[in-house]
Amino acid sequence: MMAGSLRFLLLSLCGGLLLKPVLSGPSEAYVRSEVQFDCAVPGWSSPLTYELYKDAGDVIAAENNVKATFTLQVNEESKGEYYCRLTAGGQTSNSIHFQAVIPVLGVRLSSDPDPAILYEGQKLVLRCLVRKGTHLSFTWYHNKQEVNSSSELHRLSGDSLTMDRVTEMHAGIYSCTARNQMTVNPRFSSSQSLHVTVRKHISVPSLSFTVFSNGSGLTANISCRSERGSPPVTFRLMLDGLELNVKRVDSLEAWFVLPISVGLDLGVAQCEAQTETQQLLSDPERLLVVPVGGAVRVTVMYLHDADGMVSAARLTCVPDRGTFPTFSWHLNHSSLPAEGAHAVTHHGQILILTEVSAGFYGCRARDSFNDSSLWVKSEDIFIQKRDLSATPMEVIALVFCGFLSIVIVFCSFFMFWCSKRRNNSCKHHSNQDVIQSEMTTMDAPVVSSEPQPEEMKTVNRFLEIQTRPGASVLQRRLRDPELFD
Repeated sequence: MMAGSLRFLLLSLCGGLLLKPVLSGPSEAYVRSEVQFDCAVPGWSSPLTYELYKDAGDVIAAENNVKATFTLQVNEESKGEYYCRLTAGGQTSNSIHFQAVIPVLGVRLSSDPDPAILYEGQKLVLRCLVRKGTHLSFTWYHNKQEVNSSSELHRLSGDSLTMDRVTEMHAGIYSCTARNQMTVNPRFSSSQSLHVTVRKHISVPSLSFTVFSNGSGLTANISCRSERGSPPVTFRLMLDGLELNVKRVDSLEAWFVLPISVGLDLGVAQCEAQTETQQLLSDPERLLVVPVGGAVRVTVMYLHDADGMVSAARLTCVPDRGTFPTFSWHLNHSSLPAEGAHAVTHHGQILILTEVSAGFYGCRARDSFNDSSLWVKSEDIFIQKRDLSATPMEVIALVFCGFLSIVIVFCSFFMFWCSKRRNNSCKHHSNQDVIQSEMTTMDAPVVSSEPQPEEMKTVNRFLEIQTRPGASVLQRRLRDPELFD
């Protein structure tokens, strides 16, 4: 008893400078739970009076003991800075930043746009919403696989998952989990799954038609089709710019029926395909049925192997005209067997010989929609197995053209050389003529401009004869012919 009194007296005299309390306790706890804060002076065994403070407010609790224990009921207002202090001497302990955590509850997913049905290239934002909860972290799942971090496909930010330009890879099932960030006893809540649908943009539609007999006449079966995209699609049949029919289908193709006659031009048809984001128009197609006619010919193309030997042949039956022909092939004036080393494609128009055997091949064609129409036959063509050692006419023509080109270039060069040589020679002779002319001029005697005696005599005699009276021209010429020479 005496020792305790002496220690208290010493503490009072020294102002408590040597005694500093230490506060210990949790830094976080759920709302509606209890927490304890302990305040004590290390190494001190006598009771002291401790006070518990929050932030810069009033005293929350006080206790006299060797170690003071303060029990608190946590609510949303419990968060803040906590510290304790000795009443004697006013020494303050360390502080503890306390977080009052609200347990997570009621997690759900939201999407923008809603519903989560998008076309390729659009933006999608998913949010993980909670009804209650603080200090949360979020985990995202796509098709039950965790989305770990931001990438080219996804962008994570807080409670949101963003896809700037969705593709087919973004389609699927999404869910999220919200978790309280607690060191001990973390709580979590998961959302329900959200199905994200990513639709493909449709391709430009194509229009085609076939003809069949309905007993009393012909009917055109018109197809409007997009090769890729996501249904539903609305198809419109246009004829010369006017709408004839509309169909909305859960597929990529719609069919329209029109009566038609052979040789009758119904006009130009087009197909329009429309979705929520697109409106596309097909190329125009004239609705005209031309009967098979004119000449029918067979074209052939040989396929060679690495050794230059013919390994296959491709024969095509080509009629001059006909919208819907059907074809038949024959070998050596007999129908081609149904089985063998050959294949028929493109509705019978192309015959592929996988093993080429020599023979005369031919084809015939007629209207496919009229079983009573006449066959139009081609001339037979001889097919044989040959190698590349035989020089074809195309190679001969190519070699001849190359040789002719070389000859033309050589002749052009030779003519240019001769012309240049002739010009140089002419210039040389011209220079020589000029020099020779100048030398001749220098050597020639000087001619006087005054008349010579012989010339004066001739002139006088001419004047004398001209002036004689009665003398005719003939007489004068006979008398002295030299004057008239």
